[in-house]
Amino acid sequence: MTEKDASVLLEQIRNIILNKPVYGELEEKSQVYSDLEQTVSYLSHCLMESNEFLKNLAAGNLNVPLPVRQNFQAGELKQLHAALKHLTWQTDQVIRGDYKQRVNFMGDFSQAFNEMVNQLEIRESELKEQAEKIKRFNTLLISIMDSLKEWVVVIEEESGRILYTNESARKQFYDPGPVQFACGGSDCPLMARLKSHTRLEQELRYEFKCSRNKTFQVKSFSLLWGEKKAAVHLMTDITYQRENEAFLEVMAYKDELTGLDNRRSGMRAIDSHIQKGISFSLCMIDMDGLKTINDRFGHLYGDEYIKYVSEVLKESARDTDFTCRIGGDEFVVLFRDCGEQAAEEKMDLVDKKLLAGGKDYPMSISYGVVFITKGMGLSPEAALNLADERMYRFKRRRKQKNNVTDGEGI
Repeated sequence: MTEKDASVLLEQIRNIILNKPVYGELEEKSQVYSDLEQTVSYLSHCLMESNEFLKNLAAGNLNVPLPVRQNFQAGELKQLHAALKHLTWQTDQVIRGDYKQRVNFMGDFSQAFNEMVNQLEIRESELKEQAEKIKRFNTLLISIMDSLKEWVVVIEEESGRILYTNESARKQFYDPGPVQFACGGSDCPLMARLKSHTRLEQELRYEFKCSRNKTFQVKSFSLLWGEKKAAVHLMTDITYQRENEAFLEVMAYKDELTGLDNRRSGMRAIDSHIQKGISFSLCMIDMDGLKTINDRFGHLYGDEYIKYVSEVLKESARDTDFTCRIGGDEFVVLFRDCGEQAAEEKMDLVDKKLLAGGKDYPMSISYGVVFITKGMGLSPEAALNLADERMYRFKRRRKQKNNVTDGEGI
């Protein structure tokens, strides 16, 4: 072999090692050298094809043509390629929920892969069990909500879409089937108010009075409904409760028998007149002989007497005046912007009307009048005590007069 041919062979071997194309021809043309040249060229082709195939495998590209069957260098690479393809298929099966897949041909990787699949199977089993529990809980929760008298409405925060209404809400408030409200029409102020509450940081509580004079207590809070962010609204009809409270508030200041204001209301009225500087006559009135009538005729007659006196007193008062019953047989009338003499004349007319009442028993009143003006500095209690003293003086004078009259007639 010539020196030049040796150099060509060395260069070709170097290119094979460096994965470069082989070039150059040998000068010697004998059969031996010709076979050597073909062998080197074949070796170069096999190695370059194998290296290209290995490069694709390293990059994870498994969908490439396989080296030709004559490539003796690529046999194990083809086996690796087949193993990777099968592993890819197994991984896809695991993703689809087939946890029976196992790998037993890749050493330490096989152990890690098989453990991963085993853990995934356990995790999915736990998740399914948890999902089933959540499903059962949600079914129970909806069953409980459907049994509530309160209305429950669940609204998706982002779209405002109604996700759920319980049975009470469907019957009495909003039916998502025909999409209609119990209050009529296609719009409802209460539903508009509910939809306005989104992304609640904490529980919201308020009262809402609708156009039907119904009052609702509303509790709203955010939660996940399935996978959707939603606002849950719990509504309780408290109309009766509020009406009852209003009635009790009124009754706290009303006398049940006569319908007049009671002592508490009377003291407030006297104090209000004094604080506002209103001039008025305060009349303290005591019914004469109520105990005697109760003892002789019974309490039904006594109640009749009380109600009759209250009606006569109301008739004597104007719309701007105030009348109340402050005790069993005691009344107070406030005559606004009315002097003491004029107030006494009014009381005298009331007394005369009672005396001529035509009942089975005698009726009359004793009274005391105090005219109160701005700057007198009287408290409600002091003003009432002053009128009470004058009323008792009036009562004593009447008794003395009656005694004298009875004596003259003996």
